[in-house]
Amino acid sequence: MPAAHRGAVRRLLTVAGLLSVVLYTEGQWESRSGGRMLVADLLNRPEPLLGSALAALITAAWLGGRRTATRTAVRAVAVTAGVLFLIGVLAVHVSAADETRSRQDAPTRPERTLVVVHRSYGSETEANSWQILLETGSGWSGRRWSLGTVDGRFPGEGAFLAATWTGPDQVTVVTDTHRRVFNVDPDTGEPVEAR
Repeated sequence: MPAAHRGAVRRLLTVAGLLSVVLYTEGQWESRSGGRMLVADLLNRPEPLLGSALAALITAAWLGGRRTATRTAVRAVAVTAGVLFLIGVLAVHVSAADETRSRQDAPTRPERTLVVVHRSYGSETEANSWQILLETGSGWSGRRWSLGTVDGRFPGEGAFLAATWTGPDQVTVVTDTHRRVFNVDPDTGEPVEAR
């Protein structure tokens, strides 16, 4: 490949790799409580976005470097990063939990949904966790709010019992050690814990 073409391909791969990292970062940001759920669902995907970024940057590094010592060092770092990424992806998939979701619409507002995500990490009853979420709205403006996580893997955390709508704008989360009530703002859909 001529040097001019190789330089253009290298720059294109570098921009594509950096763009993938920026998109993943936006997905991570929107995964916070109150973030836009559609953006989070589309962009908070580390394997495809960071994997493609790493592949593009490794290829760009492979094509770059004029001096032999620089090229060898860049290639060694790039290949090491690729191997570490693959080991991380495999480790995550080996230890992944079984996940089930239950959904319950608000009594008078179908655009509000209470979601309970149950994750089971094995056959032990202590190896369970529950994430309680409130989804408000739909499309690009839809938001996902975290009402909390109950992790049964740690003693004293309490076992999850229920999360239910106890009114048109009220959610109650109950464990064997405590009860939390959230009032949902009728205009914005933001949950605020009642005191």
